[in-house]
Amino acid sequence: MAELDDSAAVAVVGMAVRAPGAERDLDLFWHHVVNGVDAVTFFTPEQLIGWGVPKDMVERPDFVPARAVLRGADRFDHRLFSYSPSDSALMDPQQRILLECAWTALEHAGYPPVAADGNRIGVYVGTGLNVYLLDNVWPNERAVEAAGGLGLIIGSDKDFAATRIAYKLNLQGPALAVQTACSTSLVAVHQAAQALLTYDVDVALAGGATVAPPTRRGHLYEPGGIFSADGRCRAFDAAADGTVPGDGAGVVVLKRLGDALRDGDTVHAVIRGTAVNNDGSRKAGFTAPGPTGQTGVISAALSVADVDPETVGLIETHGTGTALGDPIEVAALRQVFDSVRPDRLPCALGAAKSVVGHLDTAAGVIGLIKTVLALKHRVIPPIAHLLTPNPAVELDGSVFELPTTARSWEPIDGVRRAGVSAFGIGGTNAHVVLEEAPVVRPRPRRHVTELVLVSAKTAAVAQDSLDRVVASVAGTTPGELADLAYTLRTGRAELPWRAAFLTGAHGSPATVRQADAKARARGVALYLTGAGELTGNRPNYDADPVYRRVVDEGVALLRDQNLDEAVRERCDRLLACVGLARSLRSRGLAPRAVAGAGIGAVACAVVAGIMSVADALGLICGTNVDGIRLGPADLPVHASDGQPLTGGGDLAYWRARAAEPPAPATLPVDLDPVFWIEVGTSVTPHLGPDQPVLPADRHARLLATVGALWQLGVIGAWDGVLDTGRRRLPAPTYPFAATRHYLDAPATHLDTERHH
Repeated sequence: MAELDDSAAVAVVGMAVRAPGAERDLDLFWHHVVNGVDAVTFFTPEQLIGWGVPKDMVERPDFVPARAVLRGADRFDHRLFSYSPSDSALMDPQQRILLECAWTALEHAGYPPVAADGNRIGVYVGTGLNVYLLDNVWPNERAVEAAGGLGLIIGSDKDFAATRIAYKLNLQGPALAVQTACSTSLVAVHQAAQALLTYDVDVALAGGATVAPPTRRGHLYEPGGIFSADGRCRAFDAAADGTVPGDGAGVVVLKRLGDALRDGDTVHAVIRGTAVNNDGSRKAGFTAPGPTGQTGVISAALSVADVDPETVGLIETHGTGTALGDPIEVAALRQVFDSVRPDRLPCALGAAKSVVGHLDTAAGVIGLIKTVLALKHRVIPPIAHLLTPNPAVELDGSVFELPTTARSWEPIDGVRRAGVSAFGIGGTNAHVVLEEAPVVRPRPRRHVTELVLVSAKTAAVAQDSLDRVVASVAGTTPGELADLAYTLRTGRAELPWRAAFLTGAHGSPATVRQADAKARARGVALYLTGAGELTGNRPNYDADPVYRRVVDEGVALLRDQNLDEAVRERCDRLLACVGLARSLRSRGLAPRAVAGAGIGAVACAVVAGIMSVADALGLICGTNVDGIRLGPADLPVHASDGQPLTGGGDLAYWRARAAEPPAPATLPVDLDPVFWIEVGTSVTPHLGPDQPVLPADRHARLLATVGALWQLGVIGAWDGVLDTGRRRLPAPTYPFAATRHYLDAPATHLDTERHH
């Protein structure tokens, strides 16, 4: 197989799906797809009439009471996004769902959903017609009057779907609303990929949403029309007579492939090429499919990808199950693929609409996510409801097959590749060429103790999130556990209700508590006991590059020196104290002061910048004393009795401090109240109720102390200095609070949708 140019490849690194029957759950969505589970719901006359559908409409023989419904579309986590309940109720539910999907997709990618300033993250999304505005909001005169004209427009208009996400998540790249009917979300993927390849953005979100209120749960069947007579979408089947409307949403997170691999992202699949075109007037009518345009867009995407059609094993079709659409789509595909040699493995066709219905503006991204999951699982999914192939769909002599059961996906010429199509009413066509992700070897981890952080906007959601995270930790390998902890620490927003816990043998039950502004104001000081040993901190050495650098520097400096056991032991204690203190500072701790006795006092001088590690070791060993240079302290330094260490540039003063034994601390009263962190083996059992002491002598105790400080809000999440080389893994995402914010439609005459 010829090598492709990865500089033009785009990685899918995160996904969020809201599919009928599989709300907020990628695994359940895949289960439904691979098992052909139909997500269409059929409604009783009583339900429909209760929602405001006229009784005479419900009783019509050509009325089909079916839709692929998205449960929970009336609910929204307004607190998380800082919206009032009234503003939430006025907002288009499609935009609310997209906002939550954007949050979830970024978390799934392992990135914090509220980005830091200076980011170049773009948003490319679209929504369907805001039927909620027409059916539910406009008739509510009191709500409309309270909102005012501008408020109503901002909450309802399609123009604000992308910019709302950018504003709430602080995404500072381009934020563009995309609107091309049924191809909207796949066109959005194309635009996002182009923005990445032209370096307009470094990360891009793309997707779409379509959601209708209960008043639109049903359609009128018209022979030869787009909607089916029995509420089933039977793509490519002889009994196919139309599609079924559905509700859903999806968002993917994209990065340049090279960047994703460099940054340790999980690559779910690779986009090799995309293309978009329009049929123009080369078709029977404005709403009719155009075979020439479909052939052109598929050929263009394969050309951009530099991919031979011979290597494509699956095409996720537009697959509406209509009498006109399915045959035209296969004819267009054959124009591209008929040159493929007949003896190679067949290319399967897929049709997500046979499971979730036609999700309109969200259909393309749902098909994309389905295909990414098929590549990840290496499974060709079946087409649901396929019993007898449609004779009008001419497959004889072609490379295509219609799978009726799930089967293993065998690579072609050593690779698995797929195409995804979406064709919009009005003629805008899109096609994406996908490839399975490159294999990345996991990085091993020798220890099993990790600090896991969880936070949420409310106590109840924090507890829910904690329960999910604890369940996900069970059974993971040490390497996966390290990646999971890293992802949850660096890839989540820091919210007020928090829990922190240790995994492994040192683990303990976690409790949820609120970060405390008073605790943050108290600050933290370090007490360096001068007691400790390097051998007892082997887990720190293995896990912590900051600690390891201090130890390695010291060992290298002492390697050629003939020291007696007592001096070497004192040097070890110095290195342990300095290493642990620097480790704490690398985790975001900014101490208000340091204090210590004996070797701990010398360690304080190193931590405060008065002398280097090399100079401190020389002081203890009595070597190169004349070359020691002392500088000013960058934070207050105290003795164990609370008095300032004021030796300044006097070497004799520091030699005397080094000779002192470890001592219990009384510590500076002028810093009270403050949290004290005891670094090194404990010599201070208790300082009183106003001076709580947190231990940091061993790896697990240090992690527990860091977790406690983070939970209190004393320190924030730290950067990746301690986790170099770790990967971002899919981890439990935010469990949004499901609060109903919805204006019910008045019981007036409401027409049922006749077109899609």
